[in-house]
Amino acid sequence: MNDHEPGRESTVSTWRAVLVTALLALSFSFSFLDRQVLPLLLEPVRHTFAISDTQIGLLQGLAFSTFYACAGIPLGWMVDRFHRVRIAAACVAAWGLATAACGLCSSFVQLLAARTATAVGEAGCSPASWSILSDLLTGRALLRATAVYNTGPYIGGGMALILGSIALRYFTGLGGPALPLFGHVAPWQAVFVVVGLPGLLLGGLILMLREPARRVPEVQHTDISTRATLKVLLGSPQLMFYFAGFLFVTSGFYVLVTWFPSVMIREGFGTVSTVGRPLGTVFLSVGLTGCLLSQLLVRKLDNRELLGALLRRLSIVLSIQIPIIAMFPMVGTAASAYWFYGCEVATFSIVTTFMSSPIQLAVPNRMRGRATGLFLVSNNVLGASLGPSAVGALSDRLKGHPHGLAVAFAIVLAVSSICSVILIYLSSSRRSVAGAVDALQTSAMHNNS
Repeated sequence: MNDHEPGRESTVSTWRAVLVTALLALSFSFSFLDRQVLPLLLEPVRHTFAISDTQIGLLQGLAFSTFYACAGIPLGWMVDRFHRVRIAAACVAAWGLATAACGLCSSFVQLLAARTATAVGEAGCSPASWSILSDLLTGRALLRATAVYNTGPYIGGGMALILGSIALRYFTGLGGPALPLFGHVAPWQAVFVVVGLPGLLLGGLILMLREPARRVPEVQHTDISTRATLKVLLGSPQLMFYFAGFLFVTSGFYVLVTWFPSVMIREGFGTVSTVGRPLGTVFLSVGLTGCLLSQLLVRKLDNRELLGALLRRLSIVLSIQIPIIAMFPMVGTAASAYWFYGCEVATFSIVTTFMSSPIQLAVPNRMRGRATGLFLVSNNVLGASLGPSAVGALSDRLKGHPHGLAVAFAIVLAVSSICSVILIYLSSSRRSVAGAVDALQTSAMHNNS
């Protein structure tokens, strides 16, 4: 039986699966807490450094894509060959320190460099986590664990807005705290330090996990080089359409989480300290609910036809966004803005729950790290970077418009939504990636015979 076959049963003990999944999900949550506290603080950061919306888009987009472009693939290569638990623990500690460093910056350039370093969290931790889970669990058990892991963005993003607003209000009341060795810092800087330092403790906890044994395919001579990995991916129309489709899913998601707090503030629906808590509550509660409801999508699906059917259902969920975005111009009150935000979060949470499923179900073990690295590079270099950057650039072009940021936000979000629906649907109608893997393994056997 091939190691990529989705129909195998998991034999790992329940307690170990729960412990590993919980700690990895917690690490993913903290990565998003560290990452998404910035959107809440964009307005005070903008005033402190006197930067434009285009620079804000670069700060939230380019800062991450720079690191992914340089380190995403090498870290994936390391995941395929070395101790994954140690890699995950090191990445968690590194992004915690980088987030705390954001609070010590005195210029936009320094903040851009510090935000770039925080990308190590997802660039290294997610490939390691997905690979670990893929060796512990299979089939629907793997999908359930992945769903739990992928609650991370909603737990972390929600807590970033809730705790960030509470911390910002507290430090504002103090007039900004004085830190040992660094002296007085602004309230928004203190928030970065507070949310970043716990990453060191979490990294130590992850380091205590036991490295799972890798599942070895029956075909021992399969080529596992980066070139062979690219051959598997490029040889699968299903994966290529999926990669392209999820690029636009990621674009829309980061447009929403990056710019919506600022849209609320500039449209007069609240201030930095008042919008954070309700937005965080919506993001956390609706996001977790969506992750739980996502499991309904895999009910009664045949393991042998799991991926194609799942992708079709995801394209239907994504299509719900289109009429919701079309109604955005009708948003005229804070209450209607929160409803719009909640509906968008609901659809994104259901879809992103399964973002790693094609790689976990269909790509061989020793290729998953690099396949995941390629997937995350494409999503973060292009999706998470271009979407927020496009909103910032378009907003600056509409500077004379009374609702310039809101218009730019709606346009980029609509384009991302329409493209994601089309491409994810096309991926569902293409042949399974397993065929490409089998072809590669057969070729490898002939070459070694």
